[in-house]
Amino acid sequence: MDKFRMLFQHFQSSSESVMNGICLLLAAVTIKLYSSFDFNCPCLARYNALYGLGLLLAPPLALFLCGLLANRQSVVMVEEWRRPSGHRRKDPGIIRYMCFSVLQRALAAPLVWILLALLDGKCFVCAFSSSVDPEKFLDFANMTPSQVQLFLAKVPCKEDELVRDSSARKAVSRYLRCLSQ
Repeated sequence: MDKFRMLFQHFQSSSESVMNGICLLLAAVTIKLYSSFDFNCPCLARYNALYGLGLLLAPPLALFLCGLLANRQSVVMVEEWRRPSGHRRKDPGIIRYMCFSVLQRALAAPLVWILLALLDGKCFVCAFSSSVDPEKFLDFANMTPSQVQLFLAKVPCKEDELVRDSSARKAVSRYLRCLSQ
């Protein structure tokens, strides 16, 4: 029991453990946020890519900034960088180590979001459905280019009348999900 108490006190006093705990907490919050998030693609040719990529990249950027702000070493690193030289010169190795340590922890939650989004594939299908090469699929041979673009923009929307029971929609969606995973 005494060893357990000493180990617990070590983890309480260690700033590394506290930072790893905060990093783990941010990653868990990321998973909870993504699972509670309901993604609906606008299914408009001009907005699909912007909307899909925005939801794939904007939350990780916010999570990265939260990770930087939550890390105590980032403040120490900035103070070390800004301090006057005096009799002791600045050691770039220490600053480099601290920078990599801060970036590692700050990148954990954004990477979890991106991995979840790519494994799910909805954002990816929405973002890249309009940019699929129609020559890869046989069902587009008798469509005009404007009809093909309209159809590809509607691929993420299963309930739309244009693509509801279409095998081409399923093929394009499956192809894009395979690419995202």
